[in-house]
Amino acid sequence: MANSVIKYHSAHIINIDIDAFDVPVLSHTYIDGFGQIEFDGCLTRLSENVFANNEDITFIELPNSLLEIGARAFWACKNIEEVVVGNNLQRVGEFAFAQCHSLAHILLPDSVTSIGMYAFNSCWSLTSFAIPQGVTKIEEWTFNGAGLTQLTIPSNVKEIGYRAFARTLIQSIVIPASVKKIGEHAFWCCSELENLKICDGVEVIGKRAFAECKCLKNIDFGGSVVLIDEQAFEEDIKLQRVVIPTSVREIKWRAFSRCSSLLDVTMSSTTQIDEQAFSNIEIKRY
Repeated sequence: MANSVIKYHSAHIINIDIDAFDVPVLSHTYIDGFGQIEFDGCLTRLSENVFANNEDITFIELPNSLLEIGARAFWACKNIEEVVVGNNLQRVGEFAFAQCHSLAHILLPDSVTSIGMYAFNSCWSLTSFAIPQGVTKIEEWTFNGAGLTQLTIPSNVKEIGYRAFARTLIQSIVIPASVKKIGEHAFWCCSELENLKICDGVEVIGKRAFAECKCLKNIDFGGSVVLIDEQAFEEDIKLQRVVIPTSVREIKWRAFSRCSSLLDVTMSSTTQIDEQAFSNIEIKRY
C-alpha cells in the first residue's frame, strides 16, 4: 500500500500522538525547520485535537488521501499561515481551524461537502475564501469574526446558519436563489458591508440578519422575500432609501429601527408593518 505524508514548517519538531492517526506512523523527520511525517498506509482522517494549540507550526501540507479533518484538529494554532489540502477531502470538523489568527491561505476542494460549526471562527487573517461547490449549508458561527473582505456563496448553498458570517469585513454580498432563509444574525455587525443583493428565491430574512451593518447603503431585495424579521436591518445608519418588493407580506418589530439616515421607504399597500418597524420615516405606499 502506498505511503502518505504530512509536510510542515515549524520552529521545532512537533509532538505527535500515535493514536491521532488511523494508520501507523512509519517515520517522523525534522531538518532545518522542515518536518515530514510518513505513514505506513493511506492517511484518511486526522483525529480530534491532533495539532491543537501548537503555536510552532506556520505551514502544513496534507496528503491527497485525506478525507476528513477532525474537530479542533488545528484549533488555536495561532501562527499557522497556510494549509495545503489534498484534492479528495470531504469533511472539515467543528472548530477545525478556529482561533488560527494568522491563517491567510487555505483552499478547500469541491469534494468537501461539510464544514462544521466554528470551523474558521476568529481567523482574522483569512481575507478571502472559496466555499466548495459541494457544500449546501453554512453552519452556525462558521466564519464568525474571520477577516473575510470578499466572498462568493455558490448557487448550491441552501442554508446560511446563525452568525455564519457575523463580524466579518465583507464589503459586498450576493445571496443566491438557492437560499430560502437567511439565518438569524447571519451577517450581524459586518462593519464594511456596503452592497447587498438578494436574488429571487430567497423568502425570509432572519432576525438581526444584517443589524449593525453600519456601512450598508444599497439593498436589492429581489422579488420573492416574504418576511423581513425582527431587527433585520436595525441600526444600519448609512441606509438612506429602501424599496420593498410586493412579495413582502410582513415587516416585523424594529426591522429598520434606528436607521438614522433612512428617509425614503417605498412598499406595497398590502404589506403589514409591525410596531416600531420604522421610526420617523416617510413611507410611500403603492
